[in-house]
Amino acid sequence: MSARDRWGDRPGEADFQIAHPSFLASLIWTLILALAAIGVTFALSCITPFAALAVALAGTIGLRASLRVVIVVWFANQVIGFGFFHFPQTPNTLLFGVAIGGAAVVTTIVASVVMKYMLSRSVPLRLGLALVLSFAAYEITLLAAAVFFGDLETFRPAIVAQLALINAVSLVGIVVLNEVLAALCRPWLGRIPRLVRLS
Repeated sequence: MSARDRWGDRPGEADFQIAHPSFLASLIWTLILALAAIGVTFALSCITPFAALAVALAGTIGLRASLRVVIVVWFANQVIGFGFFHFPQTPNTLLFGVAIGGAAVVTTIVASVVMKYMLSRSVPLRLGLALVLSFAAYEITLLAAAVFFGDLETFRPAIVAQLALINAVSLVGIVVLNEVLAALCRPWLGRIPRLVRLS
């Protein structure tokens, strides 16, 4: 490979690099998204907006990578919960933590399927439907675990509505973050994966 080829001087190659995310750009976006989710976990006393995270990941990186990131964020959620917020280390609490991980994985799969099969729809419809179905999958999976463990207190309508709002606001925040990073990174990194392709 010549220096001319290496730096994208061939006709069309620079355009390709701008139009398609590089591995480094995708990695930086994924790290920022994971750190933002972990930051929200700290800020909201161990509440992680897994549905919003799943939609953002499904809309920007592949399913396998999304699942890896969600598992890392779930693990961080558990460390924060038990290490910083001193959740009781009882069998039920530990098992419910595992159930949260399972729900996060299910949520990510649902988000990925919706985003894949709704590509022809408008961005707001695609993101909105993915968020609603992902959040529903998350809550239903946790509800099934709660029935098994005998703890339905956290499924009162007011609490579920508050969690839905947190996920909706988080997704809006992620879209804004994605657009800001896309504008800042383009001159030196090329295009990062985009949720909303405005340009």
